[in-house]
Order: sequence, then C-alpha cells, then structure tokens
Amino acid sequence: MTLNASPLATALLTAATAFFCALLTPAAHAAPALPNGWQAPLNRDNPLVGRIWSVKEGNFVSPDELAADVASAHFVLAGETHDNPDHHLRQAWIVSVLADAGRKPAVVYEMIPADKAAALANYLATSPEDGSGMGKALDWEASGWPAWSIYQPIADAALAARMPMAAGDLSHEVLKDFRTDGLAALGEGIPQKWRISTPLDEAGLETLKQDLRDGHCGLLPEPAVDAMVPIQRARDASLADGMIEHATADGAVLIAGRGHVRADMAAPWYLRERATNASMLIVAMMEAEAGETEPADYLPAPGLYDYIWFTPKAERADKCAELRERFKPKKD
Repeated sequence: MTLNASPLATALLTAATAFFCALLTPAAHAAPALPNGWQAPLNRDNPLVGRIWSVKEGNFVSPDELAADVASAHFVLAGETHDNPDHHLRQAWIVSVLADAGRKPAVVYEMIPADKAAALANYLATSPEDGSGMGKALDWEASGWPAWSIYQPIADAALAARMPMAAGDLSHEVLKDFRTDGLAALGEGIPQKWRISTPLDEAGLETLKQDLRDGHCGLLPEPAVDAMVPIQRARDASLADGMIEHATADGAVLIAGRGHVRADMAAPWYLRERATNASMLIVAMMEAEAGETEPADYLPAPGLYDYIWFTPKAERADKCAELRERFKPKKD
C-alpha cells in the first residue's frame, strides 16, 4: 500500500531536509575586506580599475572567486609594479586570504637577498606583532627598493598569521661574482639543481632578451643583453628555489616584480620544472593605462598569468629619460 503524505507534511519534510543540509554543508567563505580607496593617483577613471580578469576564462571575476582559487593553490605568485602601493595592499590581501583559509605558507620576497636571510631570521625570532621594525632590521633604506612603508602591509599580514618569511633573491656577493665566474658563482651543482642548465625555448629566450632591452630602455648593446640572460635566469630560478626550499605544508607565496612571475620564462617556469605536481596560481597586478580599456591590451602573450588585477597608476619620474642622460656620451 502506498501512503500519500499531506501537502503540509511534505512541506515540513522539505524544510527539515533543507535545514539539516545547510548544517552539514560548509558555508561559502567571504574573502577578507579589500583596502579602502586608492593610493596611486593616475588613471583612476579607467573602467578596468579595481576589476579582476581571469585570463583562462576570459571574463571578470569577483574578489571572492579569486580568493577561492588563491586558497586552493600550493604556490601563489603575486606580481607587482614595485613603487605602486595599491599592488602591495593587494598582495597583503592575498596573504590574508590564505590566513583566513587556515593556511600558513612561507612568504618569499624578491626584495630580500640571501645575505639578509640571517637578519630576517633574527627579527622574526623576536616574534613581533607588526612589521614596523622589519625594514630597519633589513637595512631597507640602503637597498634601493621603494619605501618599506608600502611593503609593510604584506609583512603585517604574514606576522598576524604567524607565517614564516624568507629571502628569495641571490646574495650581493653572488651577483658580483657573476661578472667573472658566470653560473659557477652559484656553486657546484646548483645550475643543474635549479634547472638553469635546461635551455628556455627560442620564444622564451627572445622574450627574456626583449624584457632586458625594454627594462634598460633600449640602451644596452646586444652583447650586454646576452651577458645578462644567465643572471636574470639565475635570479628567477633563485626565487623558485626559495619557494620550494622554504615551503611549509601549506606551500609558499612569492612577492616579486611582475616580470619575475611570467609563466613562459620566469620563476613559474622553474617551479614547473622542479615541482611538477604542485598547483600554482599567478596573480599579476597591473596599472591601468590611459585609453587602454580592454584586458587583451595588457597581455603581450597568452597564458602569462592566471589573473590580472587592475589598479590606478603610480606617479613616477621618466626612468628612461634618466638613463638616456646617464648614457649620453660626454663632451670633451
């Protein structure tokens, strides 16, 4: 015999089922709050500003959607324009996303060379509650990087979550020895371990060379560009090694210039070579340019990043004009 439930009983059963399913299903976790307003002054009216573009999906996503991807990746690479404070605030947000997800990855900095690793360890050993003294401990003012105050939010977010922090770049001594010793300056077996001895494909190598040309405003002679290739490769490989060597069970985050997080020839390339099974996510912070309102305008090649996060542009002096003046032949 079949029993037919009354409409009221059916409704009550449906409501009860929904209630218990809600209890058993984890609630969607909202991402941490974004920073208020903008600090960089230029091109704030560009419609891309504040939006996040998924390169793979070809559409804009919400911060919550980005946060879900960040929270699930073993390695996260957050690329910046060094002097843009809005980029560092969003890198700090990425660190906070991971903390909110209960993860404690290592935070690896391009800006901290290996010869400052001991100073960093000594500072962290004091268990500070904020990063206000970290710049002084690292002699940041003498480093040539933009002011520590715009990087401090990243350190604050890491310290609040008790995340380890680590140096990522080559030491000054190694970089100096490169001039005479080449890759041997890294030490025996390191070029092979770091996969620098594995050649880039032709396209990746030419892209790297063009980046070096552009970074020096077209003023370098071609032999100088060729000489800089192994140095740049070693720096990228060092950043990848820092992530691998210092990674916790929750992985690692890289804080670096956007050029160092390109998938085709920079740190992600070396990560793929060495940590073949680890998930990786690349978030590139990009300054919106006047009149450029399509995300495709900002991608010189496909697949360089997973996400592009657009911000206003920082005000800065014309670096190329300064370099041209420096390289100008002196009159007798």
